[in-house]
Amino acid sequence: MDDIDRTILSMLQDNADLPGKVIAEAVGLSTSAVERRIGRLKQAGVIEKIVAVVSPEAVGRTLSVLVELEIQNEHRHTLVAVRDLAEYNAFIDRLMSEQQALVRKYRSLIALKTVKHGLGLSVLE
Repeated sequence: MDDIDRTILSMLQDNADLPGKVIAEAVGLSTSAVERRIGRLKQAGVIEKIVAVVSPEAVGRTLSVLVELEIQNEHRHTLVAVRDLAEYNAFIDRLMSEQQALVRKYRSLIALKTVKHGLGLSVLE
């Protein structure tokens, strides 16, 4: 992987819907060369999948709760987006009834605002 691949990855992490032509102009290659590089990155497993980041507000999920679970001797965190506290309580009730043998305790942290979206990684050296 070279610096051009890293730049392409960085651009795709910001917006996976960028046209190849835009990326090509930014890295100084032809559109077809960029598309071949993206294909190779996918084939090699560097790009695992392309996803859409959905606005929680647009789908009525305005409450975000970080749930810390203690499962046996380890801690896990998951972010839950729900409509309201009633829906969150139903989620916790369902989780605790279905997984009561595994979950020792849980803690809920209400997110007051979203600071970061996505799963972007630093790929530029």
